Amino acid sequence: MQSSLRTICFSSLTILIILSVYITWPWFHAAYVWRQSTIKSLDYPVILSLNNTNNHIPRIIHQTYRDSYSIPFQWQQASNSCRILHPNYKYTLWTDEEGRRLIEKEFPCLLSTFDSYPYNIQRADVIRLVVLYVYGGIYLDLDIICLKSLDNLLNYQFILPRTTPVGLSNDFIMSKPKHPFLLKVLNDLPDSNRNYFTK
Repeated sequence: MQSSLRTICFSSLTILIILSVYITWPWFHAAYVWRQSTIKSLDYPVILSLNNTNNHIPRIIHQTYRDSYSIPFQWQQASNSCRILHPNYKYTLWTDEEGRRLIEKEFPCLLSTFDSYPYNIQRADVIRLVVLYVYGGIYLDLDIICLKSLDNLLNYQFILPRTTPVGLSNDFIMSKPKHPFLLKVLNDLPDSNRNYFTK
């Protein structure tokens, strides 16, 4: 009886340790990769690549939503704040359907991964990356309010907010077309399509 109780406790502890490692490993791995990264922060929390005046970010604002007719009013106001401050920028709202068509045209190898995602937010995340890779410009989540013009940042090649304690955020991205960082992320999507019990 005592022996079987010890066996059950040991087995339970072993399973708990394995599950803990399985769940936390991606975060530890991300922290390690981040610390080894050559990405430099010139102005925390924004990550900027090296300045190159011949290769700048185009004046295009991209946003995404599932459709163009049901955007919540407060998000419309936030979006308008950015459009008013940037009257000489082209503006494009990418619906889920338009984004999928762009992926089918530009990255057909990603379509099965894109379609396999269980959450709409995962597909929206891919759409923004493909749009920026193909066209370049500025991606803003619909709930971001602009307080001043982004013109001063257009001479950089790539800008991405940093997330504390590790990682990068994708709610605001500026990129020249065909930036190699975006291509690397897009190429890695199929191998990174794993379920860690979370979105």
